[in-house]
Formats: sequence, structure tokens, C-alpha cells
Amino acid sequence: MNKNRVLAAVFLMAVVALSVAASGCIGGSKTTTTTISPVGSSTSSPTSSATSTQTTTTSTVVSQSKAVKYIEEHLSQAKVIDTPNYVVVVGPEGSGAKVSSLPNKPVIVVSYKIDEKKTPSIQELMKNQQGFGQINPAFLRDPNMDALIQLARKVTDPNIRAALYNALYILANREVPEIILGDAKATRVSWNWVHDWYYNPVLAPRWDLVMEDKNAPKVAIGIGNYENEPGTIVLATFGWPSSFDPAFDYETFGWELYHNVGDTLVTYWKNETKRVSPDLAVAWAHNENGTVWYFVIRGGVKAYDPKTGQLYPINATDVEFEFWRVLRAGYSVNWMLATYTNLNESYAMSDQEFEKILEKGGIIADYNGKIKEVKSLQELLQFFGYNGPTAGVYKLVLPHPYGGILSVLADPYLMVIPAKYMLGDKYEEAMKAADWGRKPWEWANYVQPGSKDPIHMMLQNNMIGVFTGPFYIKEAKQNSYIILERNPYYWNATIWKKLEEEYPNYAVTQRVIYILSSDPTTRISLFQKGVADIAAVPVDRLDAVKNLKLDGFESTISSFVTPDMVFIVLNAAKKPFDNVLVREALAWATPYEEIYQAVYKGYMVPNYGPIPIGWLGYTEYNVIKYKYNIAKALQLIREAGINPSDYTISIYYNTGNTQREKIATLLQNTWGQLGFKVSVTPLSWPTLLSKTASGDFDVYIVGWAPDFLDPDDYVGPFLQSAVVFDSLNYEVISG
Repeated sequence: MNKNRVLAAVFLMAVVALSVAASGCIGGSKTTTTTISPVGSSTSSPTSSATSTQTTTTSTVVSQSKAVKYIEEHLSQAKVIDTPNYVVVVGPEGSGAKVSSLPNKPVIVVSYKIDEKKTPSIQELMKNQQGFGQINPAFLRDPNMDALIQLARKVTDPNIRAALYNALYILANREVPEIILGDAKATRVSWNWVHDWYYNPVLAPRWDLVMEDKNAPKVAIGIGNYENEPGTIVLATFGWPSSFDPAFDYETFGWELYHNVGDTLVTYWKNETKRVSPDLAVAWAHNENGTVWYFVIRGGVKAYDPKTGQLYPINATDVEFEFWRVLRAGYSVNWMLATYTNLNESYAMSDQEFEKILEKGGIIADYNGKIKEVKSLQELLQFFGYNGPTAGVYKLVLPHPYGGILSVLADPYLMVIPAKYMLGDKYEEAMKAADWGRKPWEWANYVQPGSKDPIHMMLQNNMIGVFTGPFYIKEAKQNSYIILERNPYYWNATIWKKLEEEYPNYAVTQRVIYILSSDPTTRISLFQKGVADIAAVPVDRLDAVKNLKLDGFESTISSFVTPDMVFIVLNAAKKPFDNVLVREALAWATPYEEIYQAVYKGYMVPNYGPIPIGWLGYTEYNVIKYKYNIAKALQLIREAGINPSDYTISIYYNTGNTQREKIATLLQNTWGQLGFKVSVTPLSWPTLLSKTASGDFDVYIVGWAPDFLDPDDYVGPFLQSAVVFDSLNYEVISG
């Protein structure tokens, strides 16, 4: 997946630290036991009953004097990872680790027992197209990594959590399922008549909040009678949504559209990263341990069908049904719901039912730096400063506390689509069968997993079809253009009037036009002529858009380091990439400096593992800093015991991405020096996503930007492999 959402790393460090610290901590000399739902178990499926098997996670703190004996007796074949502040030991129960002496730092001992029956095979995950979903894109299975990932999601002590992510970063650096090229610097090209084009690492701009100078030129764009004029933002870019059904889309272009045509429970306002803001939810609160959340739904929101003019009111049941449908669809994007929520125990309720829960006490509101126990719905709404209508409450149950849950819920693929629109004449029947959401598993008779589901096909064919956000999709031609028009029924339309009053010299956006071309020369030409306000320009072509002038305006280029990563995926389920020595050899045979300079013109910063620079878990301690060394690569190939001439490596990249095309060509040359036959193949974005999700590849080049602001959004997708555990335990051994 290539999501180009960006923000300077300085914001991210503060955000991650804040979200982790707010979760509380586990420590001292007590033994704490928590029950959690195992990833990949029946509780991850919306078709299962509410009763499920649980995995027990136990944490214990013991003295350092017992450390060596404990490790030798209990974990003899485990991995021992030396991190900056802890030694992390991870392995199966009773396997034991050969440790003769303990370093002068505490030890975290992680042990587990795998549930072989519930753990899906690699082949099953390929068949279900779970690459970059339930399993990492390389299809590498490493239970030690799964154990550390799942434990890090549940531990709330920020020091322990940091050590676990340090360990994962170091393990990935050694196992090389992906060759990390680095963190990209963003480049943004626009005319200076564009104002307030803000940046956020997880959400694309809401174009109705971006404005233009009223004196900007008018230019015909060559699509019907449309002109690029003040109030119309035209972007020359490339790509196409992999799906117009949010449940089946996990890439940047689609998410940008959803953010502009739909609404989620919460959102990030412009470039804010420290806290989310209300969207469809006007207020929220949680129980004392953070495992149950309540979201009060905004009243008066209507989804607009521009084809029929029909309006569909949104309520808490619509939220529940859409969350459940996304999980039921089974596409890789659902990993976040499968991991962080228990939707079979989540349901919509009335305001009156919520009032009874509040009256019992123990419900905490936490917003805008303030925390308060609330005893009534009115008190909660006042706490959030809201005095309008409401449309029910969505109770969201988590399998364990997770400090990043609000950030997860801001993701655009969770835009709420009215259930009545999707179910049609089956709406009343489906709602009654599920007792209006109290038995959501009953909806399995009305929604099918996979792309043959009638609801999915309808949304895909109708380009979603109904819209609650600031824009609706007016028309589109595949791989040519998409036109967004202002939604006349947008619930927050008064904001446009406020912007007009505050900025009288600016035109507030009424229309957005994406002109799509895989040819950078075409995009550059459109920008030079003023047909486009904003253009996607490769960094090696930036000279073509520097210092341009048009009707008294100038072109502008900005850049900054982002958490966006570019990397090379090696299919570890295929020979010869199943051999770690081969993967290491290919890492040493990658011409990093040439890529940084010739391809990215210095717009990339080296990174050596799957966590952005400056984020929790990033480290340079005990890390291999790969650089181009063909002699070392050849030595590793000899140690691997393979004959490179027996293998042809096909490298895929997405059509139109000239930087990845150049990387692939450079790899073709250097990897060829190892004796491999190497070919380079461009694929359309949807085709690339389909083939790579099913494991039908050798190597491909792709990028990653954060879905939400937590390192789990990197190590999870990059390293997890759907291992289900019967037990998962850790002990902190310290003096």
C-alpha cells in the first residue's frame, strides 16, 4: 500500500508519547493477568457467536538474581534481542535459552504456546488475499514476532512497550522480510494562489478547507465545459481507487476520496495530531479500564444520493452495521477492526439506555486535555460543548485497552454509509433478525464475505452512491478524471460561510477535479499552463516546475521529512527468498546511495527497520546499517548454498511511478551481478494490489504511510503473520 500522508517527525514523537503515556502502566512486584482475544480466532469473525476462546496474557516482575536460571530452564531455543534499555527474550514455553550471564539491564522474558488448529496456513492467507492484512506483505511466518506484536498491543507500561518495539525493529532488521530504503521527504508542488494547503500524517486534505486567491487565472481544463477557476481545485496526479467500497480499499487515493465525501466517528482537524475532534460522534466516554467506549452520534446528519435526490438519516445503528460489514468483508484493511475491537459485543443503543449506564458511575470523558467522570448524557454533551440533537449511542467493546483506538477510528475506510441504502428492501428484515444490532452475527445472512457480496458490487458500481461529507462524486472516468461537487446537504455547511467571512479575498472550494495521468510530462505540462493548481511531480523533475510565473503568481515547492516509508518486499514464502541469507544478500546488494541521489535527489533519509525515525521503538542500537557491498552479498549467497542462475526474479512496481521504475532498474543491475536473472514489470495499481495480496509475486516496490499514530501501525502490517496463541506470557526480570 502506498499512502502518501505526511507530517514532520517532530509532531509524531510528541503524539506517540502522549497516546502511550495516557494508557497508564503495569509494574511493581504484582502478577497481573488479563484475558484477550487471540488474533485470527473466532472472535475476529463477525459470524461467530458472542462466546469465544480467550488467550491469557500474564506479566510478572521477578528479581535479577533469578534471571539466568529462569532463562536457561524455560526458554532454551528462544531469540535473545539486546535492546537499548532491556534484553528481550522470546520463544515457546519450555524451550529454554542459553544465556550464561545477564547484562547490566533488566530482561523481558516472553513465552507462548501456539494454537496450531486456529492458526491459518500461509497458503490459506494467500488464497484469502491477506497480504498486508492478517499477514505481512512478505508472507514470512515468525511466531516470535507475532508474540512481541500482540504483547505490545496489550502492555500499557510505555517503557516495556518501547523495548518490545525496539526488539521488533532489530528482529526485522536481521530477518529482512522487507528491505527498508528510508523515510521519504515530501515534496509539494502548487501555485501560490492556493492557500491553507495543510499537512497531516494520517489524513489527506479536506479540500473544502483549502482556498484560492480570487484573482487566480481561469483556464479551460479540457473536460467538458469545466474551467480551473477560483473555487475549483484541480490536481494533476495519477492512480485510481482500488475500490469505491471503503471495505475493500487500502490505499491512498481511495482514502483521500472517502475523507472528502464521507464522515467517520472522529477526525483530525486539519494538521492537528495530538487529539481527534468530533465528526459523526459529538461526544465519547469510556469505562475505567478503557475496554468499553460509548460514542454519542450526531443528530440531523443525512446521506445524499445525487442520482435520486433521496436522503438517508444516519444513526448509531448505521455506525454499527458499517463497522460490522467492513469486518465481514474480509479484505486486508479489516485487520484494525479485527485486532483492536470485539464487534460481536458492540452494539447501538438508545440515549435512554446510555443514561442508565451513566447513572451507575464509572464512565470517564477525556477530551481536550480534561478528564471527568460523567453521570448523565447532558453532562457529557456539555463537557464536549455540544447542544444539538443526537441519534443514539454506539457502544464499542475492545478486547483490551488500547491507547490508539481513537486514531484508528479516524481512518477514512470507516466512513459511515447508511444501512438502509445498502440493504434496500431487506433493511427491516435484517434489522429485526439482528434485534436492531444486539445480535450482529445474524447479519451474516445479509452480507457475504468477499467481492461477490451484492452490497459491495452495488457500492463499487455506484461509486459509493451516497455521501455525508463536504463533497459528492459527480462524475468520473476511469484513469482519466474524477469530479467532486459540493454536497448541498452537508451537515457542517455553515463552515463555508464562516471561511468566506474570515477570508474575503479567498474563494472557498466548491469543486475538486482530479486529472489523472501516469505520464509525469503530461502532469508537468498541465501545471505549467495553470490547468492544474497542484501537481504530482517526481523529485527528479522538480526543475521543470521551479520559478514559474503566471498572471502575477508563482509556483512553489515545499519539502519535509515524513513517516512515509519506501521499501522492497521479498516473498519469503517462495524460494530463494525463504532463505534469510539470500534476503540479507539482496539487502547488501541494494545501491542505497544511488537510489537516494539519482532517484530521490536527496529527498529520502536512511532507515533500517519498520518504524519511522523518531517514533516509539525506533533505534540505531544493535542494528545492521546496510549499505551497498556486493562482495558481502556474494559471500552470503555462497553461504546460502543456492545457485542464483537457477532463479529469475521479477520485480513489480505500479505503473506511472517513475521513481519506483528507476529503483527496479537499478536493482535489476546490481542483483544481476549476484547471478540472478532479473526482470522488471510495471502493473496497474489495482492489479499490483491484487497480485501482491495473494502472494503472486517475487519482489515488489511499495510505500507505506501511517493509518494511525502508533508504531503498531507499522510493525503489525510489516511483520505479523496471523499466529494464534493459547497463552502469551511475559516476565520482567530486574534488580
